[in-house]
Amino acid sequence: MDVLSRLLSLHPVRAALDIRCRFGEPWNLRHQALASGVAPYHFILEGRARLELEGRPPLELQAGDLVLFAHGAAHAIYTAPPGAASAVRVVDPAAPVRLHVNGDAGGSGQPLSDFLCGQFHFESPQSNALMQAMPEVVLVRGADLAEGHGLRMLATLLRDECGGIDGSGALREGAQAIVAGLASALFGLALRAWLEQGGPQPGLLALLGHLRLHKAVQAMLDAPQQEWSLERLAGVCHMSRATFARQFRAAGGATPGQVLQQLRMAHAARLLGSGTMGTAEIGEAVGYRSEAAFNRAFKQYSGAGPGSYRRRLRSGEAA
Repeated sequence: MDVLSRLLSLHPVRAALDIRCRFGEPWNLRHQALASGVAPYHFILEGRARLELEGRPPLELQAGDLVLFAHGAAHAIYTAPPGAASAVRVVDPAAPVRLHVNGDAGGSGQPLSDFLCGQFHFESPQSNALMQAMPEVVLVRGADLAEGHGLRMLATLLRDECGGIDGSGALREGAQAIVAGLASALFGLALRAWLEQGGPQPGLLALLGHLRLHKAVQAMLDAPQQEWSLERLAGVCHMSRATFARQFRAAGGATPGQVLQQLRMAHAARLLGSGTMGTAEIGEAVGYRSEAAFNRAFKQYSGAGPGSYRRRLRSGEAA
């Protein structure tokens, strides 16, 4: 399994897509800040918009662009100031994907904006590492995607399942489940496209794009139970110890030891939630010879000991 696939499997993210907006100009939407662990996104299917975030210059959005707010920041997306925008109404509040329109949607010949809105939920403790590795705004430019790119194809599928080209069609049988599955794929495709477009700031994701350093992350993921010294990891990357340590810290924003600890704990959390292995066995599987040492490390990482964490997961599944 490749490095990105492993990271996504270790850092679970729940996706939701619940709103489709079809607005004729002028329009203006303002979004309040969300709780930690909830990342709203907008996927522009047609038209244009301007994005405004406090303390940053406005960004122009075009069809095919996807913008994600990894830390739930308040923002505005619009084509006109609030006072000049027409009122928004919800066509069917009970629909699984609610259609929002305004007075000018398709009725006055005004340019149309069509976009999807949802959230990614970083609910598990191990998901925090992935969330923290992303900047406040993650922007994928649709114009820079190759023809046939997965994100382009996904936009077509989502539009079709969310009511078709004009957004007026009722959802077909199975559409709710299909949209949920497509929304889950959206996060992985968007993250990969963002990496390809050179997006990462220093952090875990930046290491994936590094020509040599990604091999060290791959080695840690493949064998978290091994004793990965600086010398061994530098050797995997065909670098000197000093050069490896310096470049790793610059790209990853953390030492190799800190990243190894993070990956080990994420792997342990996954094992606690997916099987029946005892805590001592799980600790050994992620490089701990002492169950007590593993318990201390895991509690520091997740806020709960391995046993409490497992019980909490199972009670949540039961609920």
